Amino acid sequence: MIRLLKIELKKVWPSRAFRLLSIMYMVAMVIIAMGVMPFLRWMKSKFEDFDLDGIDPTIIPFYEFPDIWQNLTSVAIWFKLLLGFSLVFSITNEFSYRTIRQNVIDGLSKHEFILSKIIMAGFLAAASTVTLFVLGLITGLMYSTEISFMLIFEDSFFLLAFFIQLFSFLLFTLLIGVLIKKSIIAMGLLVFWILAVENGFYIYSQVKKIEWIEYLLPIKSINALIHNPFPKYVFMEIQDWVALPELLLVLGYGGLFYWATIRLVVKRDL
Repeated sequence: MIRLLKIELKKVWPSRAFRLLSIMYMVAMVIIAMGVMPFLRWMKSKFEDFDLDGIDPTIIPFYEFPDIWQNLTSVAIWFKLLLGFSLVFSITNEFSYRTIRQNVIDGLSKHEFILSKIIMAGFLAAASTVTLFVLGLITGLMYSTEISFMLIFEDSFFLLAFFIQLFSFLLFTLLIGVLIKKSIIAMGLLVFWILAVENGFYIYSQVKKIEWIEYLLPIKSINALIHNPFPKYVFMEIQDWVALPELLLVLGYGGLFYWATIRLVVKRDL
């Protein structure tokens, strides 16, 4: 596994597109983690300019332990498309430049080739999760009014849920890349599927009140694993836990993407 990861890192890091998208994703995560409080302070100053001194958005406990883990993960997952694009570039370039054929000639089996891509997806998901944990720990220690070991790790299971979300989505992007083989078309299809196809079916299911349809939408299911926590700040009820049926559904989709991606590459002629 380590050998395959090293091989993949050597292949993808020279790619300017991969580096740019990965850096953009990490910058977005830093902005999410570190930029909320400065933004709330800016909003407060604007309210004061309009003589609205009674409104203080800085009291919103975005960084309070243990709520910070659900807050950060529920926002960070929306930037997953940047990492998805980087993997699309990685897999489609292998087909465009025939390097997959050269890898097999050099002794790497087709199974090992696609497994290296899947391991890379897991590595990116794990690195993102660790980064989010470190950023959350720093900002939580800076802004939380109450700090204890129990509070810090109480809801940290959201980080594991975030890893599962991101890894499952990256497996989906790999599957799209293997199916299409052309980076621009694959990325266009990915965006079209998320924005048009799944949203269209979801709206239809809501209008017709056919709830089971939304469970057939993989990205909707993946996104729904961690629920939006922010309505609680206007005293609305939220789901502040990871539901087992939703977790099993995401794991099921991840397993399906894993199986389909490996099968397509192994069975396809190079």
